[in-house]
Amino acid sequence: MFKKFLARFGKGAAAVDLRFANRPYLAGDLLEGEVHILGGEVEQKVNSLAVRLMLSIRAKQGSAVRDVETIPLSGAFVIMPKEQKVIPFTYQIPSNLPVSRGAISYYFDTQLDIDGGVDRTDIDYFTLDVPNEVQMIFNALGNLGFREKHTSGKVDQYGQEFSFFPTQLFAGQVNEVELRLAHEGSGVRVWMEVDCRNGLHEIEAKREFFIEQSLLDSESQVTELLKESIAEAVNHPHAYAHPLSFTSYRPHHSHGHHGSGIGGMVGGMAMGILGGVLIGELMDDLIGDELLEGAAEDLGLDAAEQGEDDGFDLGDFFGGDDEF
Repeated sequence: MFKKFLARFGKGAAAVDLRFANRPYLAGDLLEGEVHILGGEVEQKVNSLAVRLMLSIRAKQGSAVRDVETIPLSGAFVIMPKEQKVIPFTYQIPSNLPVSRGAISYYFDTQLDIDGGVDRTDIDYFTLDVPNEVQMIFNALGNLGFREKHTSGKVDQYGQEFSFFPTQLFAGQVNEVELRLAHEGSGVRVWMEVDCRNGLHEIEAKREFFIEQSLLDSESQVTELLKESIAEAVNHPHAYAHPLSFTSYRPHHSHGHHGSGIGGMVGGMAMGILGGVLIGELMDDLIGDELLEGAAEDLGLDAAEQGEDDGFDLGDFFGGDDEF
């Protein structure tokens, strides 16, 4: 009787543990694992077992968490003392989520609803990475001496934006390069903004281009393409003053797609529930519409970034060279 009393308060109660491969995942990936349940000191009735995918955005102004999706795994059952149960867990990661970057993180919250007692939970973080083709573009920028900024990965009503600053080749000519990318069947569409220095003035050059899949198989060719594109923007910034078209972008679907199997802007888009509406709600929870406009200029940055900041807290949540 005393053990049952303690179990109601969590002492000697059943435990739950979600297990899956600890590796970076891509949008659209199938995540497979198991939920292990170990009975406690007494027999207990479980009302339900479910796993919730949680999206967290943190900023200097605060943080917000949203339940992206709840995955029910089991209805009511009884777990006997010391009994072990293993329940398969399979989940298709949505294709329109922003990728993990500093302020944006994901975790599974596994909940074992115990009748008349304290519910048992298990928290497991995981990383949602950019598609392989996009990582190739990031690597190519690295070859040119660009480093990803603390503010890289900020989210607005159109999706996710990645930003880089020069340390070698274009240092003194470029303040920042910002990219939005769409992963399509035959390659990657790139919207690029180059903040050029022109004496005491700054000029923002905007370029759009498409990188064929065949070219993405060669890092050296992608590096050369980006070098030429940035150099052209630096040399003729006024020729690229037209607005970028990502605000009205619709993904082009085609067969023979390689990589993660998704089509559309990396990091989601405004026309997607998860890529737009959900993100907008998170922003409103923090500091309202100002966050959508890239406020929060008072974040501390690496001195090499010239003290500039145009987004919310994007320190590397999962570690790395650029930390607060």
